[in-house]
Amino acid sequence: MSGTAGRGGGRVLAYAGAVAVPFGSGALLHLWAGWSMRSPLGTPTALAVIVGLVLAGLAVAAHDALFREGGSVLALVLLLAGLGAVWIEARDSRVRGETVECVVVGKVRVTDHPTFGEGAPEAKRLHHHALDCPGGRPKEFSWEEKLGEAGESIRIAYDPAGRMDPVPAGENVARGALYVPAGLLLLAAGLSVAALAAEGTDGRAR
Repeated sequence: MSGTAGRGGGRVLAYAGAVAVPFGSGALLHLWAGWSMRSPLGTPTALAVIVGLVLAGLAVAAHDALFREGGSVLALVLLLAGLGAVWIEARDSRVRGETVECVVVGKVRVTDHPTFGEGAPEAKRLHHHALDCPGGRPKEFSWEEKLGEAGESIRIAYDPAGRMDPVPAGENVARGALYVPAGLLLLAAGLSVAALAAEGTDGRAR
């Protein structure tokens, strides 16, 4: 009886882990990404990415331990895709902290960036504006449209810590969508639970 109860308790913990790993790691990554992009300490982008990769690696290790080298490969792929979407959503949910009115200096330089291959996106043309801004930042700005001629004023939103590229002030809006990473992590959890339900008597998920 006690052995059966022990196995039952172990399966409950396994099911709980199958749900906790994707959603727990996703929540931790979102908290870290949001804090590192908002922190007044100016967390370097490289450090933020390294810590994010460590969190993702711990999630993969926890998934591997849960399934003892077995489990659903698709669940692991969805877990990683979901964590990547969490990072993108946290970035897109942030707005630049400073807005400044700058004067365009000199002629706006134009560069073309072609793409190759069938089905590739259209070539991109960038307009590079040299700027004279109060406080000296930002010094230059690139956009897909020309925003002003030499001597004209434009309003630019930028991140003082340099973690995000400047954008026109009117484009400085949050565009995050939590339903995308949440959906991917939910699928990962569902497949992990299904793999546990189909687990063989040898203790490995099929």
